[in-house]
Amino acid sequence: MQKSLFAALFLGAATVAFPALAEDIAIALHVEPGHEMFQVGERLKKNIEEKSEGRFTVTLLGTEVGGERDHLEGASSGEYQIALGGSMPMTLYAPKYAGADLPFVFDASADAKKVYEGEMGEQLRQAVRETGNLELVGLSIRNPRNLTSKNPVKTPDDIQGVRMRVPEIAPWVQIWTEIGALPSPIAWPEVYTALQTGVIDMQENPVDYIWSGKLFEVQSYVAKTQHVYSFFHWLMNEDFYQGLSEEDRTMLQESIDEAIGWGDELVTGNEAKLYEQLQEKGMQVVEPDVAAFRAKAAPAIRKIADGFAPEVRDYVLSKLN
Repeated sequence: MQKSLFAALFLGAATVAFPALAEDIAIALHVEPGHEMFQVGERLKKNIEEKSEGRFTVTLLGTEVGGERDHLEGASSGEYQIALGGSMPMTLYAPKYAGADLPFVFDASADAKKVYEGEMGEQLRQAVRETGNLELVGLSIRNPRNLTSKNPVKTPDDIQGVRMRVPEIAPWVQIWTEIGALPSPIAWPEVYTALQTGVIDMQENPVDYIWSGKLFEVQSYVAKTQHVYSFFHWLMNEDFYQGLSEEDRTMLQESIDEAIGWGDELVTGNEAKLYEQLQEKGMQVVEPDVAAFRAKAAPAIRKIADGFAPEVRDYVLSKLN
């Protein structure tokens, strides 16, 4: 009697359904917590955890685990499931299609975005899959990039021989060298200190980076060169992406799309306010001769475009004056 009772209890316990452990998604964001894209990351975390009803949990990682390149390489290897990339992913993983981010080519985000659309865009995505083991799952709009400096910059003459930080993007180094600066690739987390100590004298970034990075403490001027209209790239580890069920893939994509749409409104709505805040902190806004910068950059742009896929090359060259 006791034996049969024990067996019944054992079999009953074996049929108890224990809740499955939630799968964690690590998202690496190479921006400060106050940055708009970190807020988009927070929105994405909320979306995923709510839409999956707890089947996925999300951990947000910032600059404490490295800069942009570290995050991209981590996502490529599977250390992180999702990474935010700036302009670096295209030159690393799809260099023949990296035309959207070239300085002094486009006048608006809509023009730059065409590189990601249609057949050209699908070829770009395939290159990122094959080279980076990454799936491009979304683009977030960025404010245009501008120069900041200790002295006012109005023409290319004002940057001749000046030490200038640029990201670790070879075509950008080539273009700014052509214009006359002395470009120095430095990871974003080190830029403030490099400016503070005089390792570099100027840098270039969108207004949101200038604000969130507190560059107003170590720079006096913002020159509205608006030389790059580009995007943040949301990239997912390809092995993780392919291992998802169709239902989860759809859920994650919907979560990403909603967060991006929310973020795009935030970014475009904040731009004017950020300039005002920088001026309140003592920075002066300069309207430079952008046409003069474009003319100086054109020879380098033409050389770089020769290395692009034919359709990207032709599109970039069509935008040069």
